[in-house]
Amino acid sequence: MNTRSPAATAASRDRILNAALDEFFTAGFHGATMRTIGNRAGCSAANVYNHFENKSDLLVEILRTASDEQFTATRNAIRRARKDPVEQWRAAVVAHALYTAKRPRECLVANTELRYLGEIDRKRVVGSRDAQEQQFIDIAERAVEQGLFHVDRVHQAVTAVLLMCAGIPVWFRPDGPRTAAEVAEDYGQYALNLVGYRPELARPLTSA
Repeated sequence: MNTRSPAATAASRDRILNAALDEFFTAGFHGATMRTIGNRAGCSAANVYNHFENKSDLLVEILRTASDEQFTATRNAIRRARKDPVEQWRAAVVAHALYTAKRPRECLVANTELRYLGEIDRKRVVGSRDAQEQQFIDIAERAVEQGLFHVDRVHQAVTAVLLMCAGIPVWFRPDGPRTAAEVAEDYGQYALNLVGYRPELARPLTSA
């Protein structure tokens, strides 16, 4: 009879997920095993299997959680910004970049290990990514319509911005000369430059 409390079960599950993230980050998806993940988590491989069917389940859970968290952070930043698409664009990029700088393991694993998932498991992850991208597309298209952004290919520009942010964990260090928040603000400005925003060329917005 299992006498473990729900809190203890949840703590064990979280510990396994964090261990799996470390293992995927250092050894890659193919290099990781349920045994090495269990060793990192301080438990047996059998205990890992009690929570997750296989490595793919672990990777899906890690990537889906990170993607959902980043989407929520971006959406909340957009909602806090005024209705001005310029402010929304900057806020969205800053929030997206800040999450990437603060959660480098999740973001690097997402960019390098997603390819190892099968079609069904991949679909479980990419939905949130697509929704994330659409947030940026909607803002940029509205800004172009209002004469605020000057870019011919919105989808391509959004892809460039997201790839730019995805590269942050490759070089950013918390003990470096710029904080995560400062880097995120820098990227907000870079993203405005990329879509051709020029304050002197922007048509004034009418009051909402």
